[in-house]
Amino acid sequence: MNARRRTYIDPEVQGALARRLVLHWAIFIIAAAMLIFGMNWLSDPFTPATTHFQRMTSDYGPALLVLVCLAPIFVFDAVRLSNRFTGPMLRFKNAAKSLASGERPAKIQLRRGDFWQEVAADFNRVIDRFDPSAKPDHQPPSTTSL
Repeated sequence: MNARRRTYIDPEVQGALARRLVLHWAIFIIAAAMLIFGMNWLSDPFTPATTHFQRMTSDYGPALLVLVCLAPIFVFDAVRLSNRFTGPMLRFKNAAKSLASGERPAKIQLRRGDFWQEVAADFNRVIDRFDPSAKPDHQPPSTTSL
């Protein structure tokens, strides 16, 4: 199979995933900054807060900046990983629509590395059952007796 040409297969699902990751990443960075500030303040509570803030930004600012810069990389990677389940779900959805409208859908072929390979194989067996020209894998036992 060819590589996917689109980054966003299902913008609703993948957009929600990206937004959630950005939110979690922001919460993590804010919590880390607050922890650092709190630890600095607890180590010397009589020093003004501005001095602690300046010390925190000079000592840990570069690390926090790196964390901010890494966020897009993690979001992009998560969206690419999500293609392994959103792509198959889009195929299943289209095949189900075809079945619902009375058409015989094409067999579902997933890309190597996609999730739900076994579900696709089962779905393809269901599609084969709707094809009158397809021969069953086995003949049912005869109910007539001699």
